[in-house]
Amino acid sequence: MVEKGKIDSTQAILLNITMIFATALLSVPAITATHARQDAWLSSLLATLLALPVAWLTAKLASLFPGKILIEYPEAILGRWAGKILGLLYLLWFIQICSIMVREFGDFMVNAFIPETPIVVVNIIAIAIAAYIITQGLEVMARVNQVFLPLILFSIVLIFVLATPEMDLRRLLPVWESGAMHIFKGALAPLAWYGEISTFAMIVPFLVRPGEARRIALISVVAVGLIFAFLVVGSLAVFGPGIAAMAYPVLNVTRVINIANVIERMDPFIVAVWITGGYIKIAFFYYVIVLGSARWLKLCDFRPLVLPVGVILAALSIMAGDNSLEIFHFIGDVWPFYALFTFEFAIPLGLLVIALFTGRGKDKP
Repeated sequence: MVEKGKIDSTQAILLNITMIFATALLSVPAITATHARQDAWLSSLLATLLALPVAWLTAKLASLFPGKILIEYPEAILGRWAGKILGLLYLLWFIQICSIMVREFGDFMVNAFIPETPIVVVNIIAIAIAAYIITQGLEVMARVNQVFLPLILFSIVLIFVLATPEMDLRRLLPVWESGAMHIFKGALAPLAWYGEISTFAMIVPFLVRPGEARRIALISVVAVGLIFAFLVVGSLAVFGPGIAAMAYPVLNVTRVINIANVIERMDPFIVAVWITGGYIKIAFFYYVIVLGSARWLKLCDFRPLVLPVGVILAALSIMAGDNSLEIFHFIGDVWPFYALFTFEFAIPLGLLVIALFTGRGKDKP
């Protein structure tokens, strides 16, 4: 066993929330509003409903193959060689997600706070911190997240409470003006983020009670959906549909806070908390890459892979695009279709159908 740690259902839910939410709060509200404008909050709720089947599908596959992780399902269903190839494709997909995430995080830090710092330095620091976290194992990562996620959520609530004087709920009107098609298009970007719940299948065997995977996955998606809807409503109430033109709407909300000229310019303190969430999300995907690679290669320990994978992630994060606009275009216009119709939904659905028709796998309640 390359991982001996165990996490409980609460830790798993909190880890899933961070895994989906930590980078979505940066740019996804703006991407959603680009299509749905003031109806972006409806898009976020629609995305939550559409993500529930992905969560169910993830847990259903896990119940059929207890003790196995996501990249091992294809080999059990399709046979050795086809399964190995598909498992490798999943590993490459995780590497792509993580490298883009590191780049997105680096762009955010450089553009918003430290413009004179080379992005390669920011990326390497993020990867180094994530590498240290994952060498401590899944259980330690979950405990660290259990401490910091409540602080992140508290900071978000605090932001919008303090920004209340700048809010006007009339900026959310008229409701449904964008129309059903634009609301659906606005739901695709958050849906692709919520679809990352499929990555949860990489850690189901390490739950104290793996049979709770379905409940954990569904609760995680609903919780993320409600948090994201709160972010979108709050941002729209402050800026209106104009958030579509902003790179980081929630960060801009922190910059308009001014209570009696005493409480203002809170963004450095708030971002200090958010950075922790970014590190944990990077660490989570970094972890599933090295864990999955060790399982794929039949190694007894994933730690020797931490350094080479970190080098690959650092290189790819720099190659991901020439600037943040290219990244925004990819995650807004390309990523939703690419992710949903391959690794998040289509492939797991195909694997489940084949497994049920061939009688492979054993359902565990």
